[in-house]
Amino acid sequence: MNSEDPISIQTPSINLPIKKRPPSAEQLYKNLITFPITKQVNRYPRQTDKTINPPFHLLLQTNLKLLVPNIDIGYQMDMEHEQMFEWIVTAKEYVNKLNEDFQERCDRRTQKIIAVELRNHRSKTLDMNKLNLLPEDIIRYIHDFLLPETRIQLLKARYPNLDANIIKLKVPVLKGLLKNIQNKFYQPMMNSLYKNNRHRCLPPGFYITFGYIRKDITIDRINKFIGTCETAVAHSPSDYRYFQNKALKMMRELVYVAKRKQVLDKPYAPELEPPPPEKKSRKTKKTKSKKSD
Repeated sequence: MNSEDPISIQTPSINLPIKKRPPSAEQLYKNLITFPITKQVNRYPRQTDKTINPPFHLLLQTNLKLLVPNIDIGYQMDMEHEQMFEWIVTAKEYVNKLNEDFQERCDRRTQKIIAVELRNHRSKTLDMNKLNLLPEDIIRYIHDFLLPETRIQLLKARYPNLDANIIKLKVPVLKGLLKNIQNKFYQPMMNSLYKNNRHRCLPPGFYITFGYIRKDITIDRINKFIGTCETAVAHSPSDYRYFQNKALKMMRELVYVAKRKQVLDKPYAPELEPPPPEKKSRKTKKTKSKKSD
C-alpha cells in the first residue's frame, strides 16, 4: 500500500435492536375489524336488572361480548384454524390495551389525589401568624409561589375583619366596588359559561343581582359570588384554576379598595406599617423664608 493512499478503516456493522412502539388501541381495533366481527353497536341491550340506572354497565358488558370471536362463523367462512387463533389473540390484545389505558388513567388520578392531599396538609400546617411577621414585600413574593386557594386562605387569615372594614366604606365607593365586580368578574364569567361548558360547575339557577340596596346586602352578594367560585365543582383542571383565580382576584380587589380608602385593619406586625412621613421643623421654614427675603 502506497504511503500516499488514504488509510481506510473498516468499521464493523452493528445492528442495534430497535424497540417498536406498542400498538395503540386504535391500531389494534383496525386489525380486529379485519375479522368477521359485528360493526354495529348495541345501543339498547336487554336490561335484566332494572335497579341499575342508567344501564351503563349493561351497555359496556353487552358490547364487550360482541368482540368475543365467533368461531362458528369462522368455520362457516372456511377460515383456517391459524387465522382463528390470530383472531382470538387480536381480540385479547385490543381489550387488554383498553384496560391498560384505563389503569394508567386511574393511576394518574391516584397520584393527583396524593398531591392534592399533601398540598392541603402543607397549607393547613402553614403558620399564618409567623408569615404575617414578615415584611410586606417578602409576603408578596411568597404569595407568587402559592396556589390560588392557599393565597385566599392567607388573605382571610390576615384580614379576618374584611367584611366589617368594607362596610365602613362610603355608599358611593361601595356602589363603585359593586359595579366593578359586576363588570370585571361576574358579567364576563356569565357570558362565557355555556361557551366553555362551565355552567355545570355552578349550582343550578345560579344568578346574582348587583343592584345596590343596603351595605350588608351588598357584602352578602359579594361573598356569595366569591364563595360560589371557591366551591365550584370543577370538571377539569382548567375549570378549577379558572374559578379559584377568579375568587382570588375578587378578594384582592376588596383588600385593595379597603386599603386605598384607609378602612382596612392594621396588619399584625409593625414592620408592615409604612414609615410615617417626616415633618419639617418650623425653624427650617423660617430660615428658608429669611433666605428668600
